Amino acid sequence: MKNIWKFAPEDGKERGLLTLLVLHLLEKKPQSGYELLKEISETTDNTWVPNKGTLYPLLKSLEQEGLIQVKEIGKRSKITFELTEEGRMMHHTLKEKKDEAETRVTFFKKLHREIFGEEKFTFINFMMDIRFYVEDLPPEKQQKAIEILQKSFDEIKKI
Repeated sequence: MKNIWKFAPEDGKERGLLTLLVLHLLEKKPQSGYELLKEISETTDNTWVPNKGTLYPLLKSLEQEGLIQVKEIGKRSKITFELTEEGRMMHHTLKEKKDEAETRVTFFKKLHREIFGEEKFTFINFMMDIRFYVEDLPPEKQQKAIEILQKSFDEIKKI
């Protein structure tokens, strides 16, 4: 685990977390740089918003690599980007690194516990652990797990 937030397809260029997020958001819908910044801000509850000096050079680089392209230039020179077919393939290739990403999250959770102690471990981390575990179950067992979680949730609501 050399660079903790870098992902690389086999024999390919390393891509950072921001690149993966931009490709993901552009796969959902074409957007301008401003719209991407706004959506990243909303997605992360304003806890992580890259600055323009980071995002716009990244968009230019992705365009030069043929992963995104200009869809349209609107009023006041607003440039809307969309994924190219090559960009879609890259996005899907990087998404296949899910296990690697989960390993990295687990690594940070362990570091967090080491530095701040178990008492600072948050409820959201517990819920993420449950989610990842259930997602990794075979499909025939996922439904049973969801039923157990629903019963537990019903009981919690009675407290």
